Amino acid sequence: MTEQTHPAGQIRAAAADDAPARPRRLARLSLVLFVLLPALLFGLYNLFAAERYASGASFVVRSVQAGQGGGDLLDSISGSVSAGSTKSDSYIVRRYLESADLMREIDREFDLQAIYGAPRGDPLQRLRADASFEEKLAYWQRRAHSSYDHTTGILTLEIQAFNPGEAERLAISVMERLRGLVNELSHSARETSLAHARAELAGAEVTLREAQQAIKRFRAEHGFADLTLSAGRDDMLISELNRQIIAESANLEVLRIDVRNPGPNITRLEQKIAALEGQRDQLLGDRGGDHGAARLVSAEEMGEYESLLLDVEIARTRYVSTLDGMESARRDAERQQRYLAVFSEPYATDRAQYPRRIINSTVTFLGLLAIWAIACFLIQMVRDHRK
Repeated sequence: MTEQTHPAGQIRAAAADDAPARPRRLARLSLVLFVLLPALLFGLYNLFAAERYASGASFVVRSVQAGQGGGDLLDSISGSVSAGSTKSDSYIVRRYLESADLMREIDREFDLQAIYGAPRGDPLQRLRADASFEEKLAYWQRRAHSSYDHTTGILTLEIQAFNPGEAERLAISVMERLRGLVNELSHSARETSLAHARAELAGAEVTLREAQQAIKRFRAEHGFADLTLSAGRDDMLISELNRQIIAESANLEVLRIDVRNPGPNITRLEQKIAALEGQRDQLLGDRGGDHGAARLVSAEEMGEYESLLLDVEIARTRYVSTLDGMESARRDAERQQRYLAVFSEPYATDRAQYPRRIINSTVTFLGLLAIWAIACFLIQMVRDHRK
C-alpha cells in the first residue's frame, strides 16, 4: 500500500483558491438574512396590514389687514399669500396640532382607545390598551400630520383613522379647535395692543375729573359761579361810576363858574359826587381782597381761578387726544385680527390612503439593500487594509 503525499505548495494553493469563495458565500448569506428575508416579511405584513383612512383640510392663517385688499383665496392658490399670512401663527397652529392639550381634548371627546384600540387595526398599528399618557401622545402625533408651504403659506392637516367616518369627525373637531385657537390668539393680540391705550385714557379721565372737582370746590368756597363773568361785571360797574363822577364833576365846575354864591344845587352835586366816589372806592377796596357779602373778585382769586381753568383745559385736551389714540389703537387692533381662510374642508374618503403597500415595500427593500451594500464595502476595505 502506497502512501500519497502532497507537496506543501499544492496545499497552500488550494487554501488560496478557497479564500475568495468564503467571503462570497458570507455575502450571499447576509444578503438573504438581512435584505431579502426582512423585505419579504415586511412585504407580507403590508399585504395584511389594516387600512387607514385620512381626512384633512387646507387653510391659511391670515390677518384682517392683509385681507382688506381682497382675493385671499386666489392669492393663496397662486402662491402670493406669504406676505399677508402670519407665519408665526402658522407655526403655533402646527405646534398645537402635536400638543398634549389638543390630544387631551380629543381623547376626552372621542376616547382614543375606542377609535384606535383593539379590535381596530392590526396589532402593530393599534393603540395598546394599557398605553400611558406619553404613549398616547406619541400615537396621536403619528395619526395627526400637518405640513406648511413656505411659499404659499398654506397649512395642510391630515387625520388618520381605521374608519373614514371617524377620520372625518376627528378632522372636523380638530378644525373647530384650531379656529378657537386662532380666535384666542387674535383676541390676545387685540387686548395687548389696546391695554396701553386704555390705561392712558383712564389716566387722562382721572386727571380731567380731578381738575373739574378742584374748580368746583374753588367756586363753592368763594361763592362765585364764574369769576370771569363776575370780574367783567365789576369792571363795567367801576367804569360806569367813573363816567358819572366825571360828568357830575363837570356840571359842578360849570355851576361854580356861573354862580358866585353856592346854592343848594352845588351842595347836592358835591354830595352826589362824594357818594359816587365812595361807591367806586368801596368796589376798588373789595377787589383788593376785602371779604364781604357784596365783595368783588380780587386779583389773587382771579389768578388762582385762571390757573384752575388752565388745568381743566390741559386735562381736557389730553383726554381728547388719548380718546383719539384709543380709537386709532382700536382700528389698528381690528386690522390685526387673525382668522382661518379655509378652502378645503374635511370629508370622508371612499378609499384608504394607507398603507401604501408597493411604495413601502419598495422603499424598505432599497433601504436594506443600500445598508447591506455599504456594510459589505466597509468590510472589504478592512480586509484589504489588513492584507
